[in-house]
Amino acid sequence: MQNQIKPQVEASMQAAFELANLSFAQVERITELTLEQAKVNAELAQDQLASVLDVKDPTAAIELLKAQLETSAKSLAGFAATAFELGQQFQAEAAAFAEGHFDQAHAAANKAIIDNLKKAPEGSEAAVQAVKTAVEAGNKALAEARKNAKKTAELAQEGIAKLKEHAPKVAKAPVRRKARA
Repeated sequence: MQNQIKPQVEASMQAAFELANLSFAQVERITELTLEQAKVNAELAQDQLASVLDVKDPTAAIELLKAQLETSAKSLAGFAATAFELGQQFQAEAAAFAEGHFDQAHAAANKAIIDNLKKAPEGSEAAVQAVKTAVEAGNKALAEARKNAKKTAELAQEGIAKLKEHAPKVAKAPVRRKARA
């Protein structure tokens, strides 16, 4: 019995290790983004302070304040968009990881069901056909759900791309690293 379970336990441990590495890679990217944004913020503050020291009249001060608020808001929006993009990338990586493992488990479960249906006693053809039909319907529903999820993700990416067009001074997204194996 133990020999039958050992491969599944090893596969589960490997999958957990791979998922942990994906998570650590995401933490690294977010940390790099935060540090890069801190540098951008420091540069922005330095530029704004220099501009404030050059102001001579109240009208120029009001215009400068408006410009600084707009620049700060754009920078913050850009940071948020980049952080969201990193989250989307991680979600895509995690989804691909989960799909791969799910597909393997799903195929094994379908195979086990079909193998067991072949061993069904005589006279149970109607029940066997009903189970096959239910499995087929479940497989079709799963495929449709995946298709819809991918379409939703594409629409979100389009929205982020439009947001980033309006955020000129932002931290750059860190280079994506492969998870350690």
